[in-house]
Amino acid sequence: MKVLRASICTMFAASACFILAVSAAGAASVTVPDNSTGLAGVAAATTALLLDAGVKPQSAGGGVFVLDARNFHCDQNLNAALDASNVYAGLPALKCRINSQNKRGTSAGQPFGEGRAMTELLQKVQGSNPPGGAAFSDCGMGYCGIFAKSIRCTIDTRIGNFSNGGRWSCVFTDGR
Repeated sequence: MKVLRASICTMFAASACFILAVSAAGAASVTVPDNSTGLAGVAAATTALLLDAGVKPQSAGGGVFVLDARNFHCDQNLNAALDASNVYAGLPALKCRINSQNKRGTSAGQPFGEGRAMTELLQKVQGSNPPGGAAFSDCGMGYCGIFAKSIRCTIDTRIGNFSNGGRWSCVFTDGR
């Protein structure tokens, strides 16, 4: 009986470790340097949006600073079914937050005023990857949930020539 119990406990522990490993491995990250040909301007624009939103740069040493926005979430309602006399008819309504939950209608975290611009950048990053790559949006029935577990940008202030690349770089991690 003790052997059977030990075997069951071992199998349970192994299963739990496997599930945790698969969950952690499920998230996809995309690194976008400022000199990316396919995503030109995305790293600089993302860095600017994070700074404008009040994300504080943290010194990583040697003139390098890091901006880290965690749990970026947006609710987008498409409003296609509204009466034509309504001024919002046909226009998507978008509410975004950082340090939030990936949950419809959440009010957790801080409002992110430049949500429309950030979601456009996330869509560019998502569209640049092969199928099975990073996925930031999930849509259905007139609603889209947009979520990034992390948007982390670095600024290398030692690079003064903004045209040659290397000053800005961002890592986008989805929430899978």
